[in-house]
Amino acid sequence: MAVPKKKVSKTRKHRRHSEWERRKLRKISNNLNLVKCPNCWKYKLAHRVCPHCGYYKGQQIITIKQKSKETTLEV
Repeated sequence: MAVPKKKVSKTRKHRRHSEWERRKLRKISNNLNLVKCPNCWKYKLAHRVCPHCGYYKGQQIITIKQKSKETTLEV
C-alpha cells in the first residue's frame, strides 16, 4: 500500500486545492457561449430565454416585472 512518508503541510494542501478550483473555473468560463439577444441586444446565454426581456426566438416566453433595483420573473 502506498502511504505518505511525511505529513503534507496545510499550505501545500490548500495550494493544491486552489489550483483545482482555478482549473474548474477556467473550464467553465471557456464553455460559456454568450450571444446578443435579437430583441433587447443585451448578452445572454445561447439557446436560453433572455433574462432581461423574456424573449426566446422572437416570442415572449416569460413576463418580467421591473421593481426598484430588482428583477422578478413570472412564468
